[in-house]
Amino acid sequence: MFDIQNITFGYGKFNIFENLSFKIDREDKGKFISIIGPNGCGKTTLLNILTGELKPKKGKIFYRQRDLSSYTIKELSKKIAVVRQRTNISFPFTCFDIVMMGRNPYRERLNEPTDEDIDIVVSFMKKTDTYKFMNSLVTEISGGEYQRVMLARALSQSPEILLLDEAFSAMDIAYKVKSLKLLKQVIREKNITVLSIMHDLNLVYKFSDKVCVISNGKVVRYGDSKKVLDQDLIKKVFAVDVELIEGKGFLIT
Repeated sequence: MFDIQNITFGYGKFNIFENLSFKIDREDKGKFISIIGPNGCGKTTLLNILTGELKPKKGKIFYRQRDLSSYTIKELSKKIAVVRQRTNISFPFTCFDIVMMGRNPYRERLNEPTDEDIDIVVSFMKKTDTYKFMNSLVTEISGGEYQRVMLARALSQSPEILLLDEAFSAMDIAYKVKSLKLLKQVIREKNITVLSIMHDLNLVYKFSDKVCVISNGKVVRYGDSKKVLDQDLIKKVFAVDVELIEGKGFLIT
C-alpha cells in the first residue's frame, strides 16, 4: 500500500525526517494501525506527507506501487480520506452539506447528489449519531460534534485508506469508544485500512491491530500491537513508568 523510501523532510535547515523508510504492506490491509510517539516527533508531518500535502526534500513515496505525486487530487480522493484534529470551516454550511462533500470525488461538478450518495451520507450520519443535527450549521456545533461530522464525511468518501490525526481529541470518552467501534465495524465490512495518530495508550492498546512507534524522526518499532506495546518501550519513548495489565491496558506508576 504505502511504500516510503528514504525520505528527508524538514523546515529550513532543520530536518524532521532523514532517510526515513517505512512500509504498510498488503498484509496490513483491513487493519487498524495506530501511530504513537511524543509531541514533536513527526507524526502529523508523516500523515501530511502521505496525503501529498507536504513534499519531501528527497526520497519517494508510492501508493499501490505508483508514485504518490502522479495521482490527481480526484484520484487520491477516491482512495484516501483524512480527518484532522480540527479543520477550519468558517462558512456556515449545514452538517449535511459537509458530509455530502465526501461524495464530491464521485460526482461531476454542479451535479445533484444521486440517491446512492444520499443513502451513503444518511447512513454514516446515523452511525456517527450526527443525523439529528443534519440541518444545524457546522459553525454552531461543539468540537466533539464537529469531529463526528468530519468522520461521517470521511467514511462517506468510501476510501481504501483512512488517515486520522487525533480525530477523537474533542470527543467525550463515550463517543471516542463508539467512534472506534464504528471504525472496527467499517474495517470488517469494507476491508479499509485505518492509520490513526493517537495519544491515549489505553485506547491504542484496546483497538489497534498494529502500532507504529515514532521517536526522534524515526520509526523505532512497527508490528502487532500486543507485541509492540510493552512497559520498556513506553518508558523509553515517553519517559514515563507504566504497568501493563494484560488484556486491560496501562496503569501509570
